[in-house]
Amino acid sequence: MADVDFSGRSFDTFGAYGGTFLRCNFSETSFGKFSVGHQGQTRFVDCVFHRTRFPLGNTYLGDARFERCLFDGARIRELDTECAEFVECVFRGRVWHTVFNGAPGGADGGPVRARNEWRGNDFTDADLVDVDFRDIDLRAQRWPADGAEYALIDDVDARAAAAVDAIHTAPDGTWPEPALAVQAIEFARTGRPRDPNGFVLLRRRELGHRLPPEVREQLWTLLVSGYKNDKDDRPASDHADGRLVPGYTDDQE
Repeated sequence: MADVDFSGRSFDTFGAYGGTFLRCNFSETSFGKFSVGHQGQTRFVDCVFHRTRFPLGNTYLGDARFERCLFDGARIRELDTECAEFVECVFRGRVWHTVFNGAPGGADGGPVRARNEWRGNDFTDADLVDVDFRDIDLRAQRWPADGAEYALIDDVDARAAAAVDAIHTAPDGTWPEPALAVQAIEFARTGRPRDPNGFVLLRRRELGHRLPPEVREQLWTLLVSGYKNDKDDRPASDHADGRLVPGYTDDQE
């Protein structure tokens, strides 16, 4: 299907088993059930999903592939994305409680491939709330460049160890709730998925969310902006813009 305008339509059930949607417009489209990518890959190429309402708990992507698609204010929440591929897509607005996977999973009969293709996706204008990227090369995507809210960091174990040591050796009263601060650091170390190259995506407001804002700022400084990399003595902020980290090249991976 090419150049089809589905905008503003309401579907009780929308199913696609194989096939391709090219330059189709799904703006403000709503679905009672959205199920694609079963019994063959379904491709969406150069499609627009502006304020599209994917149904909560009733969206099944299967072996779906999205290429150069725009998700602008679409309701993306608690999606099943075990076999979905995303290539050069743009995400704007909030994404809730979703796990994106770089390795196929799920029931028998899924795609026969080692990896889901995940590259070139732009999250610079996205609001990611409890979103995990598993087995996905984080440096192959685009993130907000200012490092104010998101940070892409490496050396997670070393950063965590240095932060915990700084808390334990700080003068009394520096940390109002040191135990909770250490707990937040441990979650950042073990509770966030690492990409195949050991990088972790951190979000400032999710770092010790039960702690006072000023304590979160202190933790952010210890783990991100104030951490010195022993390998090249650069601050972590140089690593936090979502681009390839200086000192690494694709040929080395």
